[in-house]
Amino acid sequence: MPRAALPPTVILLLALSPFAAWAEDANLTTNTTGAAGAATRLILAQQAYEMALENGDTILLLAAIRLARGVSIRTPSAWEKTTTGEVSTDNPIGRSATPDPASDHAIQIVQGLAGEDPDLQDLVYDLDAQLPQGDVETAVVALSSLGQAQVDSWRMPLSGSVLSEIGLIGDGDSPLALSVIDEGGYPVCTLPPGIAPGLCRFTPARNGFFVVTVQNAGAVENSYRLIGN
Repeated sequence: MPRAALPPTVILLLALSPFAAWAEDANLTTNTTGAAGAATRLILAQQAYEMALENGDTILLLAAIRLARGVSIRTPSAWEKTTTGEVSTDNPIGRSATPDPASDHAIQIVQGLAGEDPDLQDLVYDLDAQLPQGDVETAVVALSSLGQAQVDSWRMPLSGSVLSEIGLIGDGDSPLALSVIDEGGYPVCTLPPGIAPGLCRFTPARNGFFVVTVQNAGAVENSYRLIGN
């Protein structure tokens, strides 16, 4: 089933709390507090972007684009990926990339929605002409794709006593499931199969390696973005 649709911003921040499975000896603290990081910003932007497109809401789309453009992206240097499962020759091919509110295509869409409204046109012009102000947060983003029943396992180091964020954005063609385990195999976070963007927030008790697993639970190939802070 698809994950819940975007509620108002405050409710959304609560709704993004992970479905966590706790174990006494897990490399995990109970502290999930802290300011929203870059991964949370990108998930919020994606939620708003998808709702804006569904409802034709120009103002919400502008907010989504501004949120996404306020995050700098870098590729991971310390993540290791292993893929299991064979791609069937009968596996339908989905979209080649996840929709991105920070893309030039998003700007073209909001320009079209603004139409002949001069106030909206000014807002769009300002958004496209100005660079983000102040400090820009940085997120680590990896791109991958999965065929039916395929699984990607990402091994990554995380710092102890530092709030970690792991976000998942698929292309919407099929549901994706996400899980996080620590080096001892203890579950840290689980997101059931869904279409909507998902987010895990947790704080390791100590430095260590974690494995983030992404599984294609549908019948169509899915391209996705895995996001970390």
